[in-house]
Amino acid sequence: MQNGRPRSRLFSRFSILHSSFCILSEVVTDSRYNPLLHRVALLLAAATFPLIFVGGLVTSHGAGLAVPDWPNSFGYNMFLFPPSQWVGNIWYEHVHRLYASGIGLLSIVLCVLAWRTDRRRGTRWLAVAVLAAVIFQGVLGGLRVIWIDLDLAVVHGCFAQAFFCLTALMAVVTSRWWTEAPDLSAEADADRGRRVVRWAGVAVVVIFGQLVVGAIMRHYRAGLAIPDFPLNYGKVLPPASWAALDSVQPPVWEGDKRASFTLAQVWLQFGHRLGAIVVSVAILNLLVRVTRLRAGRSMLTRPAWLLLGLLLTQLTLGALTVLLRKPADIASAHVAVGALTLMTTFVLTVRAIRLYRPRRVTDRATDARAFEVLPAKAGAAAIAV
Repeated sequence: MQNGRPRSRLFSRFSILHSSFCILSEVVTDSRYNPLLHRVALLLAAATFPLIFVGGLVTSHGAGLAVPDWPNSFGYNMFLFPPSQWVGNIWYEHVHRLYASGIGLLSIVLCVLAWRTDRRRGTRWLAVAVLAAVIFQGVLGGLRVIWIDLDLAVVHGCFAQAFFCLTALMAVVTSRWWTEAPDLSAEADADRGRRVVRWAGVAVVVIFGQLVVGAIMRHYRAGLAIPDFPLNYGKVLPPASWAALDSVQPPVWEGDKRASFTLAQVWLQFGHRLGAIVVSVAILNLLVRVTRLRAGRSMLTRPAWLLLGLLLTQLTLGALTVLLRKPADIASAHVAVGALTLMTTFVLTVRAIRLYRPRRVTDRATDARAFEVLPAKAGAAAIAV
């Protein structure tokens, strides 16, 4: 019960996520801000974003198996593979491997730094989770090559989105803002703030689901299964039978190859378009709810308005991907902006939980001890907020 009212079903569905961040915030706020660790975490998150774009290029160019062995490259040690042989699709796949290795190395640095310089237990184990995730992602990519398994390629692409969010979480909880953020759980509009948490969680789930559908569509080459936009073969709904599809399907060219599509591919593409509508509604709903806040609104409005810009960019890139017949750079940018949209929504959710989570008396005592160890200048800044 909260304020005499039963918790909503929607809140219950995301109570596990909510509780996880409550526990995380309790163990993370009990210490000083660690600027070096925060900068490395920021660097890792920033470096992960181009990797997703490069991975999109690998898929767009059909280069996932251009280098047929792993962890070697044509029998060479991956790092000693002669640059003279980086030609055609081999270039995309090999650069993707080298870049991913760099992200793995940076994750090791982050983990070691967290355990050597930061006494917060939650921060340390979060760094371990980042390292474990990047190792898992690398093994997934390697097994996709060895086993020639397209389903693993889909999982590899989806897990990349989750890893991006994990790096963003590390950057947020190591920031000075996280240490100094005020407790707004007792403010007049705290209920509105908690509703923002719930709807932001809904938006994260919806966006991730849309990215999963998009990954399946890309890997199963359904990106041009409906060749017109915004209609579907000139109608609201696409063909519902093979006969209807054969009667309306025009010749579709992917580069210099003529493509033909199955009914399943057509409806997969249509499902992705419906998902874009659902994502748009979720983001607009979240933006409206954030702008209605009074206390703490300034800390959430920036990512909320950024989300609106990302949404418009993503819709434009999706339309151009179809109308321009899936050029690799635009299709890959569509993947990357989708990842950025998910990450921004996730960060907004984490910030809202930090601000509006209901706090027990013991939690406030913990935060008070954390506040006492802050420098005087930082304490004054927190009071000003």
